Amino acid sequence: MNYDDKLIEEIKKRFTKKKNTLYWVRIAYQRYSKQLNVFFEYAKIGTATHSEQIGRYVESEKERMPELAKRVKTETNVSVELDDFE
Repeated sequence: MNYDDKLIEEIKKRFTKKKNTLYWVRIAYQRYSKQLNVFFEYAKIGTATHSEQIGRYVESEKERMPELAKRVKTETNVSVELDDFE
């Protein structure tokens, strides 16, 4: 099992499908630390967002993050945001 598979399993474990709750994954590129952080985020409608870091990638893997985002979306049915990828 590679790191991507472990990340997807972690998302599946956290995606509990509670009523009136929104779930999404955010992959954020931090240009100063040259890292990609993966966050699982959720918010009950009308309340603050909760964000938990569930993964980290090195900068050299930045090019394959759109492919990983598609895989996460198809395997978990959780939407994915790519943050700071211009």
